[in-house]
Amino acid sequence: MNTKILELTPAAIEATYDLRSDNEDYRNKDLRIYLAGKGCDGFEYGVSFDERESQDVIIAINDEISLVCDPRTLEFVRGSKIDWVDDERGRGFLVENPNHRKFRGKFYKKSEWKTKILTELHNQ
Repeated sequence: MNTKILELTPAAIEATYDLRSDNEDYRNKDLRIYLAGKGCDGFEYGVSFDERESQDVIIAINDEISLVCDPRTLEFVRGSKIDWVDDERGRGFLVENPNHRKFRGKFYKKSEWKTKILTELHNQ
């Protein structure tokens, strides 16, 4: 069982350093994990470079890299591992969520699925 809040693989860490060295806009920003949408098969996740917000949870990966996530999103991505891929799937960050199956099913409006899933998580 993964007890870490969020994890970056060595490939994702290396890609973060490479992207920062190649793009000046990323150098002083953290990595943000977020929910990009939801369909019948569950959530779609995104990872991008972003500024910290006052409500963000900050997860230090090392002295130079931190992940940020708003508290509500964290409930859905807790325990996820972020990898870097460059293969037939594409090139970019890939979020592997061990809890992904919990969030599959009927499509709800954003406010409804957030409320429903948070209620289910807290009742477990």
